[in-house]
Amino acid sequence: MNGSTTWVRLGVAFRLLLSLRLLGLAMAVALTPAARLDAGLALTAAGLALLSTAAIFAWRPVLAWLVRWPALCCLDALLAAAVLVQSGVFGAAFVFTVSTSAIAGVLYSWRPVLVVCVTQIVLSYAAVALGEPVTGRPDTAILLSGFYPVAACAGVCLRRLLDQYADAEAALRNARTAAAAAEERNRLAREMHDSLAKTLHGITMSATALPTWIRRSPDRAEHTARDIVAALQVATREARGLIADLRDEACTLPLDVGVQRTAAEWSASHGIPIRLDIAPGPPGDHDVPLMVRYEVISIMKEALTNVARHSGASQVDVHLACRAAGIELVVRDDGRGFAAPAGERLRLFAREGHYGLVGMEERARQVGGRLTVDSRPGAGTSIVITVPSVPSSVAETPPPERRAS
Repeated sequence: MNGSTTWVRLGVAFRLLLSLRLLGLAMAVALTPAARLDAGLALTAAGLALLSTAAIFAWRPVLAWLVRWPALCCLDALLAAAVLVQSGVFGAAFVFTVSTSAIAGVLYSWRPVLVVCVTQIVLSYAAVALGEPVTGRPDTAILLSGFYPVAACAGVCLRRLLDQYADAEAALRNARTAAAAAEERNRLAREMHDSLAKTLHGITMSATALPTWIRRSPDRAEHTARDIVAALQVATREARGLIADLRDEACTLPLDVGVQRTAAEWSASHGIPIRLDIAPGPPGDHDVPLMVRYEVISIMKEALTNVARHSGASQVDVHLACRAAGIELVVRDDGRGFAAPAGERLRLFAREGHYGLVGMEERARQVGGRLTVDSRPGAGTSIVITVPSVPSSVAETPPPERRAS
């Protein structure tokens, strides 16, 4: 396994085994008969406990050394065998020594694991020979030595589970990246279809009719030519907007951070102060789907663009609230205002060539939200975007056709 995340996960398994080792050592000392519990055993057990504790706290360098030099596991097995010699192979101390083979199974390939297991088996028989003679139990010693390869197999299984988990996590990350890339491509395709492509189609139709109007009505031809120039300017703005969207990272940030950045950049660019109010939300409120973040921030940008172009405002208030019930974004200015039509009559603005509010409403509906406009002449304008509930994912269905302002 490679990568820092995998290394940390491997370190968790290593520290878990060391903690079990310490528990086994404490049980071995507590269950050792008083006749065997002498100063030598106490010092050996204390030394191993200190080494294990130090390895838990300094697991990164210790783990790196163990991975690089498998012989250190054999040295650890030798130290553990010293406890067996003093406390007896058939006592509780045997359980403590099994952790060495389990750690080897987690860290190494089969050859180093085999070496560690054989070393521990040999040392266990040596402990039987060097310890106090025990008669009538040779089969038990053979049976106990079989626990070392069993523990090693358990460590190998744990390592495979970690590898499989890491592979699954990497596959999930790749799938999410591919899905995000596909979503971004779909979004750009929709944006080009709903804005730039429609504008270019209108220019093409006007340019096709221009020769006819030149022959029949020079005045109409002049008017058509001016419309073509104006449409080309709109197309230029739309193309620049799409390029800016490709470079803009605001929608990839948490929603509150994206709103802050968008407000700061707009205020610095237009010289109009923005008073920002972001209400604290519940845990997990930053986990807003990318599509929702994009549409909400796009609506905010369009609202601020309208403020700069039409309102003559000296102050803008932006309020964001991310709650469990959903999202609310309010953009309020103190400008000249206008007579806003109510409800569905908002689409009446399209007849006059003002597609900004209509496009904002369609963006809100694209993510299941709602756009509300409150404005009166001389009383400023409030744009309110509400998304009643933040979905875990947003269906990639094409939005209603809309035209850019």
